[in-house]
Amino acid sequence: MDKDFHFKNKKVKGYMTVEAGFVMPWVIFLFVFLIYAGFYLYDKCVLFQDAYTVCFRGSIQKEEANVLNYINAHMKEQFGSKYFGTGGVQGNARKEGHEVTVSGVCSVHVPLDHFLTMAGKDGWRIQTEARADIVNPTKIIRRCRMAENALKCLQE
Repeated sequence: MDKDFHFKNKKVKGYMTVEAGFVMPWVIFLFVFLIYAGFYLYDKCVLFQDAYTVCFRGSIQKEEANVLNYINAHMKEQFGSKYFGTGGVQGNARKEGHEVTVSGVCSVHVPLDHFLTMAGKDGWRIQTEARADIVNPTKIIRRCRMAENALKCLQE
């Protein structure tokens, strides 16, 4: 495409292919970066949700001794293979007193890792931790009913 441009009463020829040759790689780079940034954000949100879900489900087990067994048995199933651009999730569970903690780690695999590195030293690594208090719902319901019955007896 040959166009004539006027610059201070001089005729200058310009070619759009030269400008497009500089602009198009940056546009493609920007789109690829946004796609991988979307993968990163999606994986980060889903990883926290999965970690908290398995943590919460484990924390409401009837037997407090079975909390870690339940979490370890269901962690791989909960994390599954729903993450984009990762090789999978490594999960870990621990119990401290009446609190259980589930942590998960994964990395988004990107081409040209050095050029598309996110801010921070971990780069595209995602790490999350979810906590839940260990609660036995049956005991709580029984205690509430005992308190309700005691209040009824005091009112009479």
